[in-house]
Amino acid sequence: MKKLLYISIFIVSLCLASVLEPKDAFKITINGDNQSGLIAKFDIANGVYLYQDKIKIELNSKDITNFLNLPKAIKYDNYQIYRDLELFIPAGLAIDKRDFNLDIYYQGCSDDGFCYQPLRDKFEIKFDTDGKVIASKLDQKSLNENSKTTQNNQSQIASNLEKSSILWVISTFFIYGVLLSLTPCIFPMIPILSGLIVAKGSNSLKSGFIISLIYVLSMSVTYAIAGVIASFLGASIQGLLQTPAVLIIFSILFVILALSMFGLFEFEMPKRLQSYINAKSSKFGHISGVIFMGVTSALIVGPCVAAPLAGALLYIANSGDMVVGGVALFVMSFGMGLPLLAIGLGASKFLPKPGEWMVRIKILFGFIMLAMAIWVVSPLITDEFAMVGYAILGVVLASLFGAFESATSATQRVIKAISIIIFTISIVVILDFSVNKLAPNLKPISQIAQPKNELKFEYVTNLKELKNIIKSSQTPLFIDFWASWCVNCKELENEVFTKKEIMEKLNNFRLIKIDLSKNSIENQELMREYQIFGPPVLLIYNKGELKSQITGLVSSDELLKSLNQI
Repeated sequence: MKKLLYISIFIVSLCLASVLEPKDAFKITINGDNQSGLIAKFDIANGVYLYQDKIKIELNSKDITNFLNLPKAIKYDNYQIYRDLELFIPAGLAIDKRDFNLDIYYQGCSDDGFCYQPLRDKFEIKFDTDGKVIASKLDQKSLNENSKTTQNNQSQIASNLEKSSILWVISTFFIYGVLLSLTPCIFPMIPILSGLIVAKGSNSLKSGFIISLIYVLSMSVTYAIAGVIASFLGASIQGLLQTPAVLIIFSILFVILALSMFGLFEFEMPKRLQSYINAKSSKFGHISGVIFMGVTSALIVGPCVAAPLAGALLYIANSGDMVVGGVALFVMSFGMGLPLLAIGLGASKFLPKPGEWMVRIKILFGFIMLAMAIWVVSPLITDEFAMVGYAILGVVLASLFGAFESATSATQRVIKAISIIIFTISIVVILDFSVNKLAPNLKPISQIAQPKNELKFEYVTNLKELKNIIKSSQTPLFIDFWASWCVNCKELENEVFTKKEIMEKLNNFRLIKIDLSKNSIENQELMREYQIFGPPVLLIYNKGELKSQITGLVSSDELLKSLNQI
């Protein structure tokens, strides 16, 4: 216990590092006189740089950038950048005005991959009796500060965190985790954890809670490690883990787990390691199996790069303190796991004593594992094939659980009724699929029930093309960063974009889609430019100005609010 206390104190002490905010990363001073001109000196922090093509100078709201001789830039990752910069502004450009306003627009990034939003420094320029400049800085402002965004704005989350104390940051992420526990993201974890408790016959309060705690801690540690690694690599861990090859591997693992639940085999560790774990864990079961499922759940069944997670990654990159980010992700995941801990605490109350029913329960959770295997690979197959897969499982499950057997007790009658409902729904889905394939001219039930998405997106493949579109388009832009393996992207397409009011509103926009399915150089540039850690991300532009950036799954009402701003 003392060791744990010392470690906790050590971690908290490491978390007190300051955050490098824009005002600390970029400092501009103005010197000079009314005879020769002005010199704008950029004091750029170590590890930070400016993009040459993002610099714009305005005198009294008139763009004079093209009249300036910008110093030679250095090449960095195919960009022209400055590590330090002095700009000379000739006195003649002040248009004979003694006092005037100077606006300097710029954008920079850090070497670890974090990019600041476009900034503007505003100065009021006056001259003393000797002609020396007196520059009063009015403000430093993010150009997106006045943009109204939805609650899914990752940049807003990161910005708020940067201004907060470490205790407030940790508390905020814990609250985010608790809120995430109320979303569907947590639902698939419930049968997994219940299956672990049931499979071990853990019907005591202490035993069920220990298993739940280990499961949740495994999730939390995984998110903390994944978040720190993601910030270090400058890429989305979740995105990498949801590539087709990895999804297939995890799907196979779920199938193997299902076969184990069916009793075909049992996982066995080396005897020496097993003896050690058994000695330490006593009656609380196979800890390694619980840890494995906790890690697997965190990587695959997690919140799918929701805004709090993306905001955490931005915060880590901006602060440069991986310990802070890791702790933040840990407490967020722990907050998300509170309902799972409640399941462990209630195991002794809601689970009957071990007996014959355990065999059927193990079979039930075996089928749930098979359903999870289909769910994991669902981004790689059509919705029709996924539904048929679930339906086949439903038919077999209903048959095994007594849909066609006589029922004598009240419990058996309830189980039989549920089995008949599952069987009927599954058969309808299979028949719908069969009719659709055998008679293509017949409209399937799914198409009758749901409106067809007729939105026409243009596909853009590189940063230059996208920037040209943003700069030249007189029509509002709706940009969708999407990937074939992204579950939430599919839900946006099928559940949100198909809403009548959304479609009517989007018809007034030019629709752009960016496919991030492959981790190509072009996609890395796009993600870096727009501070994207994983799809889905929606950008809304009007006349070249970013009005809203939405990260993660958003409801139709929230999206409509953003669209109505245009």
